[in-house]
Amino acid sequence: MAQTFVGVPEIYPKLLELRQSKTASFKPNKYVRESTKLRYYQVVGALHMLLLNRMVLGDSCGLGKTLQIIMAYSFLLDQDPTLKLIVLCHKSAMYQWEEEFQKFTQGITTRVLTNEFEGVVGYQARKMQYSRFTENVLIINYNPILDEYEAIKQILGNNYMMVLDECVVIKNKKTKTHFACEQLALSAKRVYGLSATIIKNGLEEVWGIYAVIVPGLFGNITRFRTNFCQMRLMRLIINGKPRQIPKIVGYKNLKEFKTVLDPYFLIRRKEEVATELPKLMSRKVVLEMEDEQKQAYREALAGILYEEKIKQAFFEVSDKVRNGQFDVKVMELYNQLKEKYEKFLTPEGKKRGKLAALTYCQMVSNGPALVKKPGESSKENEFLRLMQDELLTEKVILFTRFASGIPFLEIICERNHIQYTKITGGENAKERDVAKNKFMSDPNCNIIFITTAGSESLNLQAASVVIFYDTPWSYGDLVQTIGRAQRIGSLREHILLIHMVNKGTIDVRVLNKVDAKKDLSDAILGNTAVGALDFTGSEDSIIDDLFEDIKKDAAAL
Repeated sequence: MAQTFVGVPEIYPKLLELRQSKTASFKPNKYVRESTKLRYYQVVGALHMLLLNRMVLGDSCGLGKTLQIIMAYSFLLDQDPTLKLIVLCHKSAMYQWEEEFQKFTQGITTRVLTNEFEGVVGYQARKMQYSRFTENVLIINYNPILDEYEAIKQILGNNYMMVLDECVVIKNKKTKTHFACEQLALSAKRVYGLSATIIKNGLEEVWGIYAVIVPGLFGNITRFRTNFCQMRLMRLIINGKPRQIPKIVGYKNLKEFKTVLDPYFLIRRKEEVATELPKLMSRKVVLEMEDEQKQAYREALAGILYEEKIKQAFFEVSDKVRNGQFDVKVMELYNQLKEKYEKFLTPEGKKRGKLAALTYCQMVSNGPALVKKPGESSKENEFLRLMQDELLTEKVILFTRFASGIPFLEIICERNHIQYTKITGGENAKERDVAKNKFMSDPNCNIIFITTAGSESLNLQAASVVIFYDTPWSYGDLVQTIGRAQRIGSLREHILLIHMVNKGTIDVRVLNKVDAKKDLSDAILGNTAVGALDFTGSEDSIIDDLFEDIKKDAAAL
C-alpha cells in the first residue's frame, strides 16, 4: 500500500528555514559538470526535493524546474547507483529533457522512448526498447503508460524516482492517465510533480494532482469538497427529466487550504527571484469584424438560440404530458417539438452541443474560412498589418487553439515573404525540435505558430512578442504560453503580449472569464504572471458559463 500523508512532515521547520536561504550549497558531485551553475533558488529547490520524497515544484515558467530535478537526481544517484528515474512528459518536451541532461551532467545515461525503433512501430517498437533498457533515465510521454504501466514498472524495478512534468495532466481522477500515473507512483521511492499552473480552473484540480503525488493529503474528494468548496444544488434537465445536481459555485477556507498544501508545494515567482527576466506588457487589439464575418457570427448565435428555445419548450410540454394534460393542442405541440428535439439527439445534432457551439463561434471570430464560409477575417487582416508595420524585426510567437486556422496564416506569410515555422501537435518529437531550433537560431524566421500542444515544455526565449490570436480558456494555459518566452536566458527587457479581440464576440467573454480565473489562482499561488492581463488604457464550468454568456448575446440580437 502507498504511504498516506495526513499532516505536516517532521522536517517542515527545516524546509521553511531552507526556503529563506540565499547561501545554501551542494557538495561536489561527480555527475554534475563543472560548467553547471545554479542560481540560489535552484539550489534551494533541489535541496528541498532531497529532503522531501514527494512534492510539487511550482516555480513560474522559465525558472529552471528541469535543472532542479536533474540536480536532485544527480546527488541521489551518487548515493545510490541503482536508482532509476522515469520522466513523464509531453511529446514536445522529451528531447528537451535529454538535451538538459547532456548539457548539465556527465555519466548519466538517458533513453527517450520513441514510437519507432529499428524499423518497427507502435507497441512492438516500445516493447523492444523496454527489453533493452539499461540506462539511468527513461524519458517517456504520457500516452504509452495508459496501457503499459505494468511493463514499465517491471523494467524500472523496485528502486526508482518518478517525475511528472506538467503534472496538471493528472488533475482528473476519472482519466486513464491519472490511474496509470497513480499505479506507477505507488511503487516509486520518490515522486515529484512539476507545474507552474496547478490551478487552471479550480481547486479540485489540486486534489486530483495530489491524490497521485502525496496520497491522502486532502482526504477523499467528499471531504475535500466539504472543507474547501461551496456547493449548490443546480436544477438541470437531463434526458428530458429535471435533476438536482451538486455544483461547485465557489471556494472557502483558502487560508486553511494553503496551510495544508504548503509543506508539499514549493513556488517561487519570477519577480521574486529572477529580476533579470523580461517584464510583461499587455496590449488588447480590439477589432471590428468584417461584414460577411459578422453575418456568419450572427447566424451562429441564431442557431444556438433556436436550439435552446426548442429544448426548453419541449421540456415544458413534456412536464404537462407527464402530469396528465392530454388535450389535443398539447399533444400536437408535444409531437411537433419532440420531432425537432430528437433531431438534436442525432450524431449530427450532438455536434451542436455546448462545446461545439462555443468552438464554432470562436472559429468564426478567427475567420469565416475556418467554418467554410466566405468573407475576410478581421484578425487575418490585422495579423498582416502587425507583421508588416510593427513586428517586422521581432521574434513572434502566435498562439491559437485551432490548428485548422494556421494554414490560412501560412498562406499570408508565404505571399508576403514572412518566414515561419510551427508546432501544432501533428509533429513527432524530432520535428518539434527542428521547428523550435529554427525559430531560436534562424535570424530570418520571424514567427512560430503554436497551439496548446506547443504551449507546454518549450523554450522559446528568443521571442519578444506573443500574439494571442484567440485567448486560452484557462488562466493556467495562458501562463504556460507566456512562459515559453519569459524565461531565463532571454535577452529581452520586455515581452509584448498582444490579445486580438473582436468586439461583441466570444473573444470578450473568454477574456473576462480567464481574468476571473486569475483571481482564484492569485489567491493561492500569488500573481504568477505579473502584467499578463493588465490592460491599462474547471474547464466544464467555464464552458457552461461561456455558453450562458453566448446565449445572452444571442438573445440580444
